[in-house]
Amino acid sequence: MLKISILGMEDGDNAFHSSCDSSEIQDMFTEFNGIVEIEGVIKKQGKRLILHAHASCNTTLTCDISGEDYDQKIEAAIMKHFRIDTQLFDLQTDKEDGDEILLRDDEEVIDITEEVRQELVIHLPMKKVSPAYADISFETLHPDLLTKEEEKIDGEDSPFAALKHLNIQKN
Repeated sequence: MLKISILGMEDGDNAFHSSCDSSEIQDMFTEFNGIVEIEGVIKKQGKRLILHAHASCNTTLTCDISGEDYDQKIEAAIMKHFRIDTQLFDLQTDKEDGDEILLRDDEEVIDITEEVRQELVIHLPMKKVSPAYADISFETLHPDLLTKEEEKIDGEDSPFAALKHLNIQKN
């Protein structure tokens, strides 16, 4: 779990570092492996805490072009606002008030595990391409697959063959 101690924290900037194994984080995607690390600064101003941090973890991804597995480090910036106020904490049914997360006055640690998990998952690439194949297109790597698909589309037994004979007039 990724927890930051706020017990006895003084006003001003306070640096921190925390880490845990990715398998310890509930609902963490299986692509993540190894140690999840987070480091940054918490700025305390009275009853407000502002967290600026950087999280990172290694992943094992499958390349969309080659189908091979490769390792990539995923990094994410995290910024959160906390407010220490027991009265508001007790009155609220939802412990997040807009952009602020409410904490009780007697809190000793902040658990940011869920925020880190969400940010790392969001930063997974949509298109997973191994650095070895970054400059190679799918068509170049697998030309045999492309020609078979073109024959299916352009062939007479294609469901679109009847549409080739239509005359479309453009205005």
